[in-house]
Amino acid sequence: MKSVRLLLMAMAFYLPFNLHAMDHTKPEMLPDEHYKEYWEQHVLFEDGTFVTSQFLVANFPWPVGDDHAIMVSTVVTPDGRRTIIKNGRNPGEWGFDKEKFNLFIHTHRIKEENGLHEVHLGADDKNEVNMRGRTEISPLKHKRFEEDDAFMEAAIYQPYLEGEGNWAILQEDGVSFVKGAGKLQGFATHVKLNAPLEDLIDSWLRVSGLEGETAQPVPLLSAVERPDGGKDIVLTLKGVDGSITEFKDVRLKYKKMIKAEKKSSYPSVIEVTAHGGGRKMTGTIRLTRKIDHFNITDHLNFFERGFAQSRASVSNYRYIADYDLTLASATDKQVIRGKALSEYADVIAPKEKKIRRSPRRR
Repeated sequence: MKSVRLLLMAMAFYLPFNLHAMDHTKPEMLPDEHYKEYWEQHVLFEDGTFVTSQFLVANFPWPVGDDHAIMVSTVVTPDGRRTIIKNGRNPGEWGFDKEKFNLFIHTHRIKEENGLHEVHLGADDKNEVNMRGRTEISPLKHKRFEEDDAFMEAAIYQPYLEGEGNWAILQEDGVSFVKGAGKLQGFATHVKLNAPLEDLIDSWLRVSGLEGETAQPVPLLSAVERPDGGKDIVLTLKGVDGSITEFKDVRLKYKKMIKAEKKSSYPSVIEVTAHGGGRKMTGTIRLTRKIDHFNITDHLNFFERGFAQSRASVSNYRYIADYDLTLASATDKQVIRGKALSEYADVIAPKEKKIRRSPRRR
């Protein structure tokens, strides 16, 4: 009888966490007014080409409506030219497999089978991107954030992603294509929330170390700052043997803040202090080479801009970063230096509309 009671106690302790586990294979399709769920990829090709893609499912106000899906991608070639691929679709023009990870929006698709993560972006103007990759590392999960009826769940569901791909982007002359192919590295994020973004996120820094010719540990950092100043930070180090060390008591200091457009800003230097695996990590991450500064509101049509005024503005600062970290224990010290793919997202709440008062009659 005692063992049965212990089992029931263990189940009671375990179930709440299990019920909140994220399913990375399909959208939950919640009825909440501000429900939003997306899968986002950040990858860097070996020639320096940078690609992001976001597959978003969300409920929007009239006239867009619920269960709407949007795919937004940016492709930045080494010369700094950016191409945007963007499509939104109503139910019936997008869908997903309920049994396995396979989601499509118009001509774009993201899927996973036998551990192979695949993304296909194919636009009507013949711009095309194909990416295939694998990771041996389990998803790195942020804590579920809850406040009143609002919640947010997030995970780097494809950390330390490695693979290959190809792309073909139409040049400005509208005739010839720029093409490329090769190996890629990066990460993929899954986010689900049911409240306005500005109520859940103030900023989000992600830094994913790039493996170079010299074998050494590689860091991955994901730091969400809440509007109330709270922080949720995930920091890991992938060893040369593929093992993962998780760090606790992570402290970040954002230094040399740079003011940008739309009242946003971003740090150019991040100081890091953390503990994990019996060692203390200290050092800096510097955003050294600009890839792209991107805000989707700069690329909307007249109708979309009017709709976006009631939504938060998100400025994304994408850089190649240089990290210089020291791992120290009671008996030894190790210095790891390298380059990383990084993005700092700054969330600015929408302006409150002024209420126009009718002149009083006298």
